[in-house]
Amino acid sequence: MTKEKEKNTELAINSITDLQTNYKQIAETHLADRFSDNPEFKKQFLKTFSDLIFSQDEEKLEKLTKTRKNTLLNAVFVATEAGASFAKKEVSFIPYAVDKKITEKGVERKVATGEFDAKIIFDINFQKQQILQLKNCKKFFTAEVHESVKVIADLETGNTVFEGINDITKPTIGYYAMFITTEGERYDKFMTTAQIIERAKFSPQFKADKYKSTNNNIHYEKVVVRNLLKEIPKISENLKSIVAFDEVGDYTDYIEVGGEHQEQIEAPKINLLDEAKKEMAKEKSEPVPNEAVKEETAKGSATEASEFF
Repeated sequence: MTKEKEKNTELAINSITDLQTNYKQIAETHLADRFSDNPEFKKQFLKTFSDLIFSQDEEKLEKLTKTRKNTLLNAVFVATEAGASFAKKEVSFIPYAVDKKITEKGVERKVATGEFDAKIIFDINFQKQQILQLKNCKKFFTAEVHESVKVIADLETGNTVFEGINDITKPTIGYYAMFITTEGERYDKFMTTAQIIERAKFSPQFKADKYKSTNNNIHYEKVVVRNLLKEIPKISENLKSIVAFDEVGDYTDYIEVGGEHQEQIEAPKINLLDEAKKEMAKEKSEPVPNEAVKEETAKGSATEASEFF
């Protein structure tokens, strides 16, 4: 056995003891392979990794030992970039079982490999705190919008205007988030519940049950906050990391490459030129707005917001 193979054997995660005893060496090897030798980042990576493996219940800890090492360490890397702690529940470890497709006697079926992939989910309140800590943040809040007033798009500013009273006893029709910079610039995002669901459906992990209740639902709120973050200038590196990860983690199809019997799975091919032509034709067919500076976009309600100062 070569020295390299001996090294890999030593770093194998076969038990909870292996993980808790060798995590420092495993982390150092991973960072060296990624050329991430910044002392401060290395220190934070080790702390994030230790928080993860020493803060899980027995069931999660058992799954950690069966998690593919590369996805596990990459999840820790992303959490470290975002400055989020597993111990403080600012980010959660979600193990996904890895299946593979096999074909036996002409019949295709999925078979469990016994392994897991590491997925992480950032807590919405952690993201809110990160936004509030931005140097250019004067004010930030989110709101649940109810069916009692009109929601209007101001064509001069691009912002959302609400007319009427936000009656919390009425059904929820959407969610709203607003960020005001220290220079007084206003960035906001309103999305109807239908728009949020359509956006969420891009995720291969989309679960309709999470969106059954529109009232006080963090799954709706998170989509709006994420889309607002894309429009806020000068966001922190931590938030950039969260946005980038959420986009890839939620909206990129995951394909498990199994054994020799697995068939190649291809994403549906889209003719981008044809799609662009269709979009242009659609825009030309839409009526041109008149001189009025405001256009009604949906039935709505005003913002009774949970404000954060």
